[in-house]
Amino acid sequence: MLDCENFGQTFSPLPPDKIDLESLVIEENSADSDCWQDEVLQDLRKLQRLRIDDSSKVSSEDLVKIIREGHSLRELSLCYSHLSEDLLRVLSRDNVSLQTMRIEAHTEPKPLGRISDTSWSALQTHSPGLNLVMACHFEDDEDYDAVLAAPITHLYLGGSPSSKIIHRVSETCPRLLELVINSTSGVIDEEILATARGCPQLSAVGLGDCEITCSALVKFADICKDRLRILYVWETSLIEDGNFDVSEAVASVSSLLGRSWTPEYVPPW
Repeated sequence: MLDCENFGQTFSPLPPDKIDLESLVIEENSADSDCWQDEVLQDLRKLQRLRIDDSSKVSSEDLVKIIREGHSLRELSLCYSHLSEDLLRVLSRDNVSLQTMRIEAHTEPKPLGRISDTSWSALQTHSPGLNLVMACHFEDDEDYDAVLAAPITHLYLGGSPSSKIIHRVSETCPRLLELVINSTSGVIDEEILATARGCPQLSAVGLGDCEITCSALVKFADICKDRLRILYVWETSLIEDGNFDVSEAVASVSSLLGRSWTPEYVPPW
């Protein structure tokens, strides 16, 4: 399972005197960030990894230029506010071979711009093997209207999304490989089962402070048993019902997966 917090550590800034850049981080209070235009725009032939943490230091137009001329770019990490129709069109060109794209989406600025389904579809057609990681940090459900898209393969739902949003994932993200939900309010049995059915490649799931019945967990494992590599569930998230208590559910899930499985113990403090 990809680590939402540590994903960006694969990008490391290089000394400012290095011209043939292979990796660059543009972030606040970074020496690399202050000279990035001189270094990057002079020579884009070797740039393979680009991470933009400070959106004030690079415009959308500059980013489009980097992508257009950086034929070696394989990994891109940026804020959702940097996304544009022009950027996705450039990423869908024949000379671009992006392998991983990580997007951080926050509540601000508002309103969040929405990328058209046509542009997302073009990117998916051009790069069918692209790992598209979307990390959402929202407080309001309406913020998800802009960001949920078909090419997403790894989705992190921060905050506490409603059951409606989780159900939308099953309808919107058919390529999903990994789903991590920070917390929810209320039982999400139907939503998780809908995701299992609507996302046929789903192989890694993490549930934090959520509520799911033991019966739904067993049924989820049954649906995904041939593809589920990672199942991370807090023990406190499991609700015993008339069919299973926690120990019986654990035994059933282990049997279905063909390996020993246990929920994650959460200390009471």
